[in-house]
Amino acid sequence: MDNKFLDKVGFSFYKVEDFERKDIILRDGRNAHIWLHKITGHGILDEEYWENVEEDYYEDDYRNEFNANVNEDVISPSEHFNTYKDLNVKQFKQFSNNINNKTKYLEIGCSFGGVLKNVLESDAQSCSVIEPNKTDVKFLKENFKDVNIFNGMFEKIDTDDKYNLVTSFEVLEHIISPTIFLKKCYELMESGGVINIEVPNHNDALLFYNSPRYKNFYYHKAHIHYFTDKSLSELFERNGFDGKVSSFLMYPFFNHVFWCQNDKPQGSADIALNTPIPTDSFQEINDFYKDVENQYEELINKHMLGDCLVFQGIKK
Repeated sequence: MDNKFLDKVGFSFYKVEDFERKDIILRDGRNAHIWLHKITGHGILDEEYWENVEEDYYEDDYRNEFNANVNEDVISPSEHFNTYKDLNVKQFKQFSNNINNKTKYLEIGCSFGGVLKNVLESDAQSCSVIEPNKTDVKFLKENFKDVNIFNGMFEKIDTDDKYNLVTSFEVLEHIISPTIFLKKCYELMESGGVINIEVPNHNDALLFYNSPRYKNFYYHKAHIHYFTDKSLSELFERNGFDGKVSSFLMYPFFNHVFWCQNDKPQGSADIALNTPIPTDSFQEINDFYKDVENQYEELINKHMLGDCLVFQGIKK
């Protein structure tokens, strides 16, 4: 850890002496370490363990390694689309009140287009997306005809277009320098435009559970940055945006109960993301399950412990 490293990862405004080494285990079982900022709790994976710096990793390999099923073969974009449709509606609602018939929308790393579908059904003026994965882009071109699709890494996209609503979901943690990423967002946005960025939370509630395996499952070789509400807010402020950070719970109460009882992930996102329906004949019980999940979500977000954080703000 030195100033050259901090400059490379876009956090040169932090001091080297404010970091300490934290030993971790990556999801693939390897011993590794992050550099933990003692003031904000932001973590940066040491460069020794980076495996995602080449563009073709996200064009091909990433989707083959990480998908919606823990123990099964790679699934298709259409299967991902169906698995995440309810979550994508929830993500869309993060920013939907900012859409009108003058909205020029850009989504960075749109994957299979789950959030995009909801934007297209709104009254946005235009939609553009950026996605490096070739298989996802093929799916997008086949299913979304009225969209400007850029196939490649965001940092290398060359366009003179300007946008007044920019989003990304679970992308910024993969980027070597979030500062470079946000500067490009700033350049592509109209003054007063809205930005909505979702990232994993380094204060995820499950990290405080008595679940040793989750602590190993959490750290990911493709994630360079581990944001907290403080580090995310400061990063955006320093790069030209006014706004605030909120907590967002992606995986609900019963998924957390499963981790608590079994110390392992559920078999697929399709199971993990959904509220169980325990009975076909007693709706009051089913409603009780939903009420429990809603109360838990409210509690978690109140304390900024969601598995995700969302920065929403405007270009100064």
